[in-house]
Amino acid sequence: MKTTGKLIFALSMLVSAAGCSSPSAAGETPVVSEDAGWQRDWSQYMELPSEEQISQPGTFRSPYIVINPSFYQEDFTAYSMDLRIDHDPNGTYICPACWDLDTGSLESDYQRIWSDYGDKISGYFGFQVLDDGTKVVIMSLWDAFFEDHEGNISQVKAKVLFPENIETKFDNDDEGSFTQCIYEYDWETGKDYRFVLEQTTGENGTELFTLWLMEPEGETQTEMFCFDSGLKDVRITGPCGFLENFEPEFAAAPRSVEFWNVRGREAESGEWISAPEVRYTVNNSIGIEDYEGCWNFGSDENSCWIITSGIPGLCPVPDADVSYPIPSTESGAPN
Repeated sequence: MKTTGKLIFALSMLVSAAGCSSPSAAGETPVVSEDAGWQRDWSQYMELPSEEQISQPGTFRSPYIVINPSFYQEDFTAYSMDLRIDHDPNGTYICPACWDLDTGSLESDYQRIWSDYGDKISGYFGFQVLDDGTKVVIMSLWDAFFEDHEGNISQVKAKVLFPENIETKFDNDDEGSFTQCIYEYDWETGKDYRFVLEQTTGENGTELFTLWLMEPEGETQTEMFCFDSGLKDVRITGPCGFLENFEPEFAAAPRSVEFWNVRGREAESGEWISAPEVRYTVNNSIGIEDYEGCWNFGSDENSCWIITSGIPGLCPVPDADVSYPIPSTESGAPN
C-alpha cells in the first residue's frame, strides 16, 4: 500500500484533548522493557543479497507475507504486539496491525454492511519507508456503507482526532473510500517496540481507536493516532499483519520483522489473552499476484520472524501449511 508525499510532524508526548484516553486510565501502563537480549543472525535464514544485487532495479515486487495470529476468541477491545525491524530498505511497508470490525450488533437494522475494501469494515497501522528513505507511520480506517431494509444507503467516514492540525487523506482510486493519516516518524532500526491498539467509547457513544507506541528502553508511551470511527457497538476482530515491498525498484533488498507477545483484550471478559500460534501466507491478498523472489519465516524461543527478498533462490521455501508458536514472555495486560 504505497503512499506519496512527505509529511513532517513534531510528535507530541501528551495525551490529546480530543477525548482519546490513555491505556493507563484503565490501570494499564503499557511500556517496553529493555531490548529482548538477542540479535538474530539473518544470514542463517537467507543468503543475504550483495550490494551489487541490491543495486539492480527490479521489475516486480518481492513476496507479500501475511501474519495471521490464531486466537480462540473473536472480539477484542485492544490488541498488542512486541516487534523489531532489522531490515527496512526503501519501498518497505511493515504492517503489524490490520483488523476488521465486528458489526454483528448492527446487522438486524441493515440488509448489507460493507466497505470499499470488502465485506468488512477494516483498518490498519504500520511503518513505511518511502522511495527517498523517509520513514513514516500510517493509520487508515475504511468508510462504512449501510443499506437498510428499504434500500437506502448511508456512509460513515471516520475522523482523525489525533494528531491534530495535520493533513488527512481521503479516498484514492486503488483503495477506495477511507480516512488516512500519515506523518514522518524516525523509528530505530534494530530496536524493540510495543504497540497497543485500544478501543474506547467516546462521549457521543461512537468507538474511538487509539494507537500507542512504546519507545525502546524506556517507559514512555506515545500517542500516535486516534480515530473516531463514527460507529457504535463495533469490536476489533480478526487482527493480522503483513510485510510488503510496494516499490519494484527496491525489491532485491532484504526486509525483515520479528514479533512476540501477541495479545488481545477479550471484549466480553475484559481479560488479556495471548495468541499461541501464527500462520503465514504468501502472496495471498486482494490484487496480489505471485511476486517473484524468495522468503523465509518461522519461530523459535525468542520470536516469530520473516525475511524476504526479490531475488529468487536465496533460501529454502518454508512450510506454510503449519502453525508456528508465538513466544510469550509476559501475560495479562501489556505493562
